Amino acid sequence: MKDRRRIIMTAAGVVLSGIGCGFIKAAMLGTDPFTGAVTGLCRLLGMGYGSLYVIINAVLLLTVWFTDRHYVGIATLINVVGMGYIVQFTSEAVLKGVGAAGLSGIVVELCLFFIGMMILCAGTSLYFTADLGVSTYDAAALILRDKTGRSLKGCRIGTDLLCVIVAVILGASIGAGTVATAFFMGPFIEFFNRHLAETLLSRERKSHSPMIANGGKVC
Repeated sequence: MKDRRRIIMTAAGVVLSGIGCGFIKAAMLGTDPFTGAVTGLCRLLGMGYGSLYVIINAVLLLTVWFTDRHYVGIATLINVVGMGYIVQFTSEAVLKGVGAAGLSGIVVELCLFFIGMMILCAGTSLYFTADLGVSTYDAAALILRDKTGRSLKGCRIGTDLLCVIVAVILGASIGAGTVATAFFMGPFIEFFNRHLAETLLSRERKSHSPMIANGGKVC
């Protein structure tokens, strides 16, 4: 029964993470670093976000597999195949809905960003706590930590900084939302971990992923 719950939590968590990223993308207040880098490459190559996301993650997946396959699991595979399309579909649907309703302005953008952040953090908490793999981008920081002996926080900052540089060079949206995700995702993920994910998995299970404690990716 617990294994079934873990699988369901993993699938639901990845889908919710994609939906949350879609709302954040639609808010246009800046994305998380990885999404920003992928968006910048989309502009450069003229490809759709969903298709390019799959290609980039497939390359990262092969790298992770041959470097440390411990971090590869169901969540990794679902993330590679479906996350990009979920983000793209959600952002387009949200923008279409907001446009059809005639809504605009900073208040609407802030509301979309906040909704997206909450959904993203809840989803991330679900699939991290289920412990059936992590996204290829999350795995990059973990493997870098394992290989260098440096702190996970420092390795995560390094991978995020690289993505921000790529995004800025390629003209992607990096703004207040990028800063907000860096500072607030960790605490919100911990909140959902304590009050949602661990409760769903088991009242007795109190495991804390190092990625949760230091703030995870997410998109």
